Amino acid sequence: MANRAVWSAAIEVLQIFSSTLVFLVLAKVLLRSEYGVMTGIMGAVLPALSLSNVGTHILLMRRAARSENLTDAWRKALTLGLAGPTLATLLMLSIHPLLYPKGNVPWSVYALFVLAGLPFFWLSEMVAFLPIGLGDLRTAAAVRAATFGCRIVALGWFLTFSAGSLIEWAAVHAVSFAVAGVLGVVIVGRRYGLVPGLASGLASDVREGLPFSMNGATENIFDGADKVLLLRYDLTDDAGIYGLGARITQFGYAPIRILLRSRDSELYRAGGVSLSAAFGVTRKMLVPGMALGVGAAVAFWICAPLVPILLNDPKWDDAVPAIRLLAFLPAIRSVQYLMGNTLSASDHQQWRFASTALAAVLNIVLNVIYLPTGTWRTAVATTFVSEVILVVTLCAVVWYWLRREPEGSSNDVDASQ
Repeated sequence: MANRAVWSAAIEVLQIFSSTLVFLVLAKVLLRSEYGVMTGIMGAVLPALSLSNVGTHILLMRRAARSENLTDAWRKALTLGLAGPTLATLLMLSIHPLLYPKGNVPWSVYALFVLAGLPFFWLSEMVAFLPIGLGDLRTAAAVRAATFGCRIVALGWFLTFSAGSLIEWAAVHAVSFAVAGVLGVVIVGRRYGLVPGLASGLASDVREGLPFSMNGATENIFDGADKVLLLRYDLTDDAGIYGLGARITQFGYAPIRILLRSRDSELYRAGGVSLSAAFGVTRKMLVPGMALGVGAAVAFWICAPLVPILLNDPKWDDAVPAIRLLAFLPAIRSVQYLMGNTLSASDHQQWRFASTALAAVLNIVLNVIYLPTGTWRTAVATTFVSEVILVVTLCAVVWYWLRREPEGSSNDVDASQ
């Protein structure tokens, strides 16, 4: 357990460090409006990515955790993980005028971020889930390290050779993820003796994985819809402020992700027995998980005024109240992740999706009604209303299914291991 936690922490540290460097450079170099454009594009890309990957990472991790055929699982994941995001890329490129009718998002910038965020990023991300499912977090960390290295090289090139424009960052951003994806496939293939290949007869995988991807899409709508709509309504500066606040508070999710990842393989094994068994694993993480979320909220509230000072740029002074308001999201999300992962691990993913979809629709409706005459504060308010409703709904669903299971089913997990 301690060894898994160390490697889980290493994975998150690599991601946080590279993300922090990128965030600091872009916040310093780009105009606030350019930062708003970038976050608005990513707000549209991430839901498309989640939907198009048809849950390949979860299926890959679950099959590995349950000792199914690795070669078959690997080839199916590669096939769907490349085909789905590639098709989504073509669709996203075609709807650019519909998403941003005011012409404030250049097509070239948009196209590069779509390529980076869909097929390129997904390949670099998905390959790490095979070793995570096997409990081999050391190899997962090696995959993350490859991505980290590519990101650092890209950032160095941007600072040294570019003029600091958004289009230049979009280009080097796309190349870095393309290279990282190839390196990840090589690392995992050599570690487990797996040769890249394509699979057929994937209809059952699509049906099985779609609830996971639909849930991921709705979760990303939470994070992205308000950014897209701020940009759509030409509130570009507000999109920059809200995007910066959201980006900073995302670092607060790292502690809870470290905790969850260190027990992912255990949770999914228990989930193969019953929801009660999975909740037995979750219950051990509940108090420390909530404590981590609250601690992150307090830290962000106290440290928010340091952000403009750290960036040495007064254009971000207005972001301080945004950071402080959004600082409470990690505390709320800690409960969401724990309850949601319990449902996913125990084959109740459709209930997690339904709960998340309900809250996401509410978020969109509230934004469409109030955002055209609002500001970034409006986006914060609609986010919190939706987030709280989702927490309540997920807790209610877990409680409902726990009540329906026979007593003692959680004890069966010991016999299955």
